[in-house]
Amino acid sequence: MTLDDEIKEKILQLSDSLLIIDSWNSIADELSDSFEWIGSKINWSKTSKHESLNLKGNYFDWIDQINNFIHANNIDSEILHSDNIYYINDSSLDFSVSIKPKQFYQFL
Repeated sequence: MTLDDEIKEKILQLSDSLLIIDSWNSIADELSDSFEWIGSKINWSKTSKHESLNLKGNYFDWIDQINNFIHANNIDSEILHSDNIYYINDSSLDFSVSIKPKQFYQFL
């Protein structure tokens, strides 16, 4: 079993309504229309009005930090009013996940 397969299996255990997208080139193309890139990463220094977060500690610390960041920057409203949220990993995993807003926090 590959790493992709293991992670997909864990994702599907969270919810069978999470959509795993194996061919996510169209999502990457759409992002490419909106952002400048350096290799496979968005060049955040060329993006206006962005905020970043350097996570510290372990996974459980990260969840608190991410939740605080989301609420402090009013991102929770954007999440709730989105049709879909896409998780894209540009390194070890070769798939994307489409997440409904109500599934976002569970997916974290």
